[in-house]
Amino acid sequence: MKQVASNIMKGISIVAISLPVRIFEPRSAIQRIADLWSFGPIFLNQAAQSNDHLERLKLVVVYLISGAYMGCKQLKPFNPLLGETLQGHFEDGTQLYCEHTSHHPPISNFSIEGKDDLYHMYGHYEYVAKMGTNTLTTKLQGPNNIIFKDGHHIRFGMIDFKIGGTVMGDRTIESVGSVVFEDLTNNRKAVIITNTHKAGGFFSKKESGRKDEITGIIYECEKI
Repeated sequence: MKQVASNIMKGISIVAISLPVRIFEPRSAIQRIADLWSFGPIFLNQAAQSNDHLERLKLVVVYLISGAYMGCKQLKPFNPLLGETLQGHFEDGTQLYCEHTSHHPPISNFSIEGKDDLYHMYGHYEYVAKMGTNTLTTKLQGPNNIIFKDGHHIRFGMIDFKIGGTVMGDRTIESVGSVVFEDLTNNRKAVIITNTHKAGGFFSKKESGRKDEITGIIYECEKI
């Protein structure tokens, strides 16, 4: 606890310190992040087969939201070794490639080749975790780029998760914050907000009882 408190005061991410092995799952982070892409063979294939670029943007949003719960776990994955790689595929033939390219800070690069080259998704994630008084917020910082066969380019981030009850109280986990999707080809943006929304007046607030409520908007831009 002294080491955690010292890192918080210095602004250092919790991923930079050693933690008890009992809180880890028996996988590394580059295996864990592949879970988030599980719905690509469904929604990204549908997006690639659509000629409507607005509908395609919506399907990319659905793809991210649908796979979010796959990364919603309380056990921590092990930090990958520098140079560690992962190769795999989904049942439809989608190919996955990952490599841990930096250890301080921890960063992994990835490339996903869709079935029949319908799309190519690539980018990198930096693993970031911030400790609060009774919470732990985890982030995958970095861009996801999708380029479809016709050249349509969409870029977006990832949903953050917050674990509550790390010191006392009930253990909870929920999605937090916002994600921006940029249609770089058509100058459109989509923004989704995922959070536990609060209800109440000026002097008091209480939870509305709805967890992980998602709201969003799509709008035209003059230039991205």
